[in-house]
Amino acid sequence: MKRFIATLTILFGFSYAVYADERPIEMSQLPKAAQEFMAKNFSGSPVMYVNMDRDLLDTDYEVRLEDGTKIDFNGSGNWTDISNKRTGIPTSIIPAKLVSYVHKHYPDARFLAIERGSRDYEIKLSNGIELTFNKEGRLVGFDD
Repeated sequence: MKRFIATLTILFGFSYAVYADERPIEMSQLPKAAQEFMAKNFSGSPVMYVNMDRDLLDTDYEVRLEDGTKIDFNGSGNWTDISNKRTGIPTSIIPAKLVSYVHKHYPDARFLAIERGSRDYEIKLSNGIELTFNKEGRLVGFDD
């Protein structure tokens, strides 16, 4: 039985390694939603590279801009992570309730990163504070 499980584990690992595919692509190969998001929010920012990462379960995309911004998209073209530790990220892409909360409580902080999960948003600020908000915009977690 141990050999059978070990064999299955090896075969699964091998098939995953064979199927996993990370490669550079053109902006025009991003899903339409991702292309529209980029055009609306980052049209003036030169692109360093675009990568597609495909595995057995899903496809993800990563866009890196020359100003240091990194944007991750899921297979549908919806952004999941946006970060820029140098200059911060534009508040126009962050839900208004979250921007309002941060400006009220941390007026001098810049938004360095945002991660959108299925149930929440995690935000990293330039003052080292990390905040978690639910989808309704209510603060549910804090880490400094």
